[in-house]
Amino acid sequence: MLKKSRLILLLSIIFFSGCSFIDKRVEPTIQSRIEQTIAMFTQVPSNTPYATQTAYPTLTLLPTYTPRIIIVTPTATATPKYTSTITETPTNTATVTKTPDPTKMDKNPGFYLVGNEIAPGVWRSLGDSDSCYWEITTQTGNILSNHFGMAGGTMYIPTSAFQVMLDPDCGKWTYLGD
Repeated sequence: MLKKSRLILLLSIIFFSGCSFIDKRVEPTIQSRIEQTIAMFTQVPSNTPYATQTAYPTLTLLPTYTPRIIIVTPTATATPKYTSTITETPTNTATVTKTPDPTKMDKNPGFYLVGNEIAPGVWRSLGDSDSCYWEITTQTGNILSNHFGMAGGTMYIPTSAFQVMLDPDCGKWTYLGD
């Protein structure tokens, strides 16, 4: 039994003394390898306008730096001695005159389409004959209104009318309004 306990004691001494020796030998080697590895890598920030979250830093082996070079080239454009000024000449603008509606202008004897050639509304005869005849009809030719007699009276053309016939004995017709 004594042999056994001596053997265990001897082995424990060797083991524990050897472990501390191994730790002292191995620890600097591992630490120096880690430092060498880290020294080989440099952390480089990303070119994003906002911060990015990564689980671990991005390391680049021996990063390269590109210097910012701004090249200024001379221009061959000469500066003018004077600058021309453009001045607008005022122009006389005519006063705006309202264009008369052709459907409301004075009408001579004849046939007129309502809305295209003669305006609906009240018209007055300027003639002085006693045999004036005028007639207002629909598109199918039905007479809506007519007159035979003294000139110088008025006629009303409804918007539903299609055509107006004015006799020469009535004279000129003038538009009075709606």
